[in-house]
Amino acid sequence: MNHTEAIREIVEVIPETQEEFDESYKTASPYMVINVFTKQIKKLIKNNEQKILEKCIRKMNKLYNKGDQKLKGAIENVFVYSIDSFTFCCEPAYKKMIFDKMSVSLQNNYLHQVYKSGI
Repeated sequence: MNHTEAIREIVEVIPETQEEFDESYKTASPYMVINVFTKQIKKLIKNNEQKILEKCIRKMNKLYNKGDQKLKGAIENVFVYSIDSFTFCCEPAYKKMIFDKMSVSLQNNYLHQVYKSGI
């Protein structure tokens, strides 16, 4: 799956992202596509919209597992890199739920980034 196909997948879960994706400069690369999706996930976390958030995390898992190398790289460098900053102020149980919904491969990538950075 490439970033163009990923847009269709994301719009299935969050239809309001269609407007952002219609602006072609925002969807010119996998990084911009994942950036738009990550911003939506951040908003869901902030607003405590758990049901839609769970669907989005499952969709991110699918994009990561079925995506091409460029899409996977974008997910690792945009979503995984920033998930800690989104969940920093969350209640521990809510943060645990978020990380539990992430696939094992995304969790492992997150742990690799945290330990690799020396934090």
